Order: sequence, then structure tokens, then C-alpha cells
Amino acid sequence: MDVLQTSNPPADAGADAPPAWSAADLLARILRAPPKRRLPRRLKVFFLRQLRHCGEVSLAAKRTGVPLSTLYRWRARDAKFRGHWDDILEQRRQIAEDRLMAILREGELRCVYYKGLKVGWRRTFTHLASIRVLDYLDRRGVKKCPGILPVFRPRNR
Repeated sequence: MDVLQTSNPPADAGADAPPAWSAADLLARILRAPPKRRLPRRLKVFFLRQLRHCGEVSLAAKRTGVPLSTLYRWRARDAKFRGHWDDILEQRRQIAEDRLMAILREGELRCVYYKGLKVGWRRTFTHLASIRVLDYLDRRGVKKCPGILPVFRPRNR
């Protein structure tokens, strides 16, 4: 049977019985369906899915095929779209903060090599990373609560 041909249900089947479709028939029906148009509402949903997956606006825009200028125009005009966008970025930021705090608490596990062979593991703790994370969290706190002053931490130059 050709893929593009469809079969009719047998004549002896009852009127109330559903037609028996073969895999080739279903594939032919799917291939004949009209292609989905790239409507803005579909592109918005696809962009938000890509943003949730990768966490970068520019990368999600490339995967979606929509220019950044269009996305930011949609963001400025559509409050619901802006809210979803902000929620996704806040979730990604929380995930990153949780991972950073876990690294600070548990240290970072690194391989130890000797003469090209892996001989063991070493757990390292860096104080610079903890200071930078605290500085980052202080700066985020200033944006959310403008009345609170950040803790002064001199930077090494």
C-alpha cells in the first residue's frame, strides 16, 4: 500500500465501529495536515519553554528564531508575558543561588592526577567565592529593599 493512499474501513464492519487505521494511514493523515503557522502567541510559548530550559534570553531567542528586539517589544507591551518571563528568570536565579550555596557549604570535589592517572579526589573550599556570593546577595538585597544599606566589603586590588 502506498503511504499517501488511505484505506476505507471494511464493508462488513458495523456502522458504530471505529475505522481501523494502519500506521501508514495515520502517517499519511499527519503529513497532509496543514503546517502550523508561526503566530506570535505560539512563538511566545515556545520562547518561554526555551528560556526555562536554557536560562539565557539570547540563546532562547536564537532557538526560537525570533529577534531580541521583537522579544523585548513583546515584553514591554504584554504584562502577562513579562510576568512569565520574570518568573522563569527568578526560578533560574534561585537554582543558581542554591548550587552556589551548596558549593560553599560542601566544597568543590576535584580529581587528583599523578603522572596522567587519576589517583583520588580532593575537596577544596575557596573563600573568594564565598565573599563574591555574599556581595552578590547583598546587591540583590538592595534592589528588593532600598532602605537597607549593603555591608561594606573592601575589594582586593
